Amino acid sequence: MLLAWLLSTALAQDCTTVHARDLLDVPAPAVLVLGERHGMRKDLGRATKIARALAAKDDVRVALEAVDRRFDAALGAYAHGVLDADDLERKLDFPATWGFPYRVYAPLVRASAFGAEVVGVGLKLGPKPDDVSLPVPPRYIDLLRPAMGDHEIPLGMEQDFVQAMAWRDYGLASKALQGWDGKGYLVLVVGRGHVEGGKGVAWQASRLTDVPVHSFVLAATPDMPCYAGDQVWR
Repeated sequence: MLLAWLLSTALAQDCTTVHARDLLDVPAPAVLVLGERHGMRKDLGRATKIARALAAKDDVRVALEAVDRRFDAALGAYAHGVLDADDLERKLDFPATWGFPYRVYAPLVRASAFGAEVVGVGLKLGPKPDDVSLPVPPRYIDLLRPAMGDHEIPLGMEQDFVQAMAWRDYGLASKALQGWDGKGYLVLVVGRGHVEGGKGVAWQASRLTDVPVHSFVLAATPDMPCYAGDQVWR
């Protein structure tokens, strides 16, 4: 127990503690990448709070990993009053495409109700296409190993795994930025593993836009890593 406490204390010294005001004080234009624990009400509630507050003062696009990119038409129909909330939930087919409870994501999915544009950026897990050249963060595997827990990556497959994760990071970032006018705020809500260490979605996004990119982890837990440079909402 003492060793675990000492390790967690050492890790906690590496990252920066932030609160809601720190996120809301980021000047526009800006990209905010928010890392959530999938399906956790606390994290999604905080993301909704930020999106709502930013939308009260500027243009906001909310980009959700939880919503498959195939469903942008349904999101648009809801925003324009063509689709009601119940029909939107059915169209998004959360049980099959995401697997976490829709109810905790619903306020973000329906963020057009408080003036934000909402887009789905989710995509299936899969390998990077052979004909695509993609930048990969240095030593990315060192960040991915802790996230795997007890599921070790077989020898000889590390490079393929790193490429696949970088491809997903790139896919989330590029879809969120697609068609965005660079004004106001782009708020990406993605899994925490795509944010920690500063080498995931934010790293890819910063190479795709000249707009400043900021990343935040939405909640701290005793077992989470705390990397240097990370901004963690406690």
